Amino acid sequence: MVKLSWQERFAFRFIFSEKRVYHKWYGRFLLFGTDYGRLRRVVARVAHWQQWCREWTMEGDVVYKKAEFALAEGNLCTARALFHEAVACYHAGQHIFFIDSQQKERTQEKARMSYRKAISLYNETDRPLRVEIPFNGVRIPGYLRRSSTPNQPLIIFVNGMDNIKEAEGHHFGSLFNQQGFNFFTFDGPGQGELWKELKFDAREYHKSVSAIMDWFEQQQLCEIDMNRIGLVGFSLGGYLAPVAAAHDPRVKCTVGNSGLTYIGGLHGLQRLNPIWQRGVTYMTGCETLEEAVQSFDYDIAQEPALRSPLLFYHAGKDEVMPSPRTHADKIMSWAKGEKTLRYFEDGEHCTMNYLDEVFPEMLDWFKSRLES
Repeated sequence: MVKLSWQERFAFRFIFSEKRVYHKWYGRFLLFGTDYGRLRRVVARVAHWQQWCREWTMEGDVVYKKAEFALAEGNLCTARALFHEAVACYHAGQHIFFIDSQQKERTQEKARMSYRKAISLYNETDRPLRVEIPFNGVRIPGYLRRSSTPNQPLIIFVNGMDNIKEAEGHHFGSLFNQQGFNFFTFDGPGQGELWKELKFDAREYHKSVSAIMDWFEQQQLCEIDMNRIGLVGFSLGGYLAPVAAAHDPRVKCTVGNSGLTYIGGLHGLQRLNPIWQRGVTYMTGCETLEEAVQSFDYDIAQEPALRSPLLFYHAGKDEVMPSPRTHADKIMSWAKGEKTLRYFEDGEHCTMNYLDEVFPEMLDWFKSRLES
């Protein structure tokens, strides 16, 4: 575990609690497959933040063993569901647990292992296809959900600060796949599986998205219509996806949700709460914010203007960023093509308390912009 400042020790022991913080994450955890009863049982065991990853990992281990038992008994539907549930537990545990990168990585690896077990139990047509794309001397890992109909559009999901492709990426893929889209989810620089090999640099991230499109064009895989590509990103991905689209005209339209559109240098990083500050140093591989600012300082106004259609969601009660309305207005000013802002005054980060409205609307929007 990294050495914590006294302010962090105080915050993580007395401020980060269910009443103040955890309950705001429940929508996200339920979204990618966590059972609500299990969520309540695990959180009840967490006395303070330092225990968060350990308790969720223990729960994931219990579920994983149940999945293995079901598999041994030949109960394949039960086994697959439980392997996915274990992924959800492991992901909840490692999620933004930046104070101990070794513990976080061990738990994240368990999520990846459980996911591989789960998808091995799909039929060949529905199984997410593992893809590794060469980029800057490493390989971008991802999973492709293939449409059952040839020549359909490709949606690329751009991760946030601490998504992993096996959790949110899998759930999002199911939603898009059901509507006939091909869907690709990946871990980019500083994220998930790729974090060990390549750290995050906000100025360079868009190149990884372009490399993904290059690869799909070269492979001509699964009869994807590469003339119809959309991007979607939540949280940090809500910034990264529109910027990637601005840099690459092959992207026909983009949806972003709750993107932090500018940092404001070291002072801006210092205004973030302690968890997100740790996230910045974790993603960049730096020891301090002073070292990290070079890779994590950005301003969307300095990027090429976006000319393709943009649908952007933002939340008035976003606890992650100061002055959320400022970020919403800034991205609307930056985008020069067709643009729509959906601003939820009482919405929480990534409009998590309005996803029942956001997802159907988002799917309809992509359908109308990417129709053949």
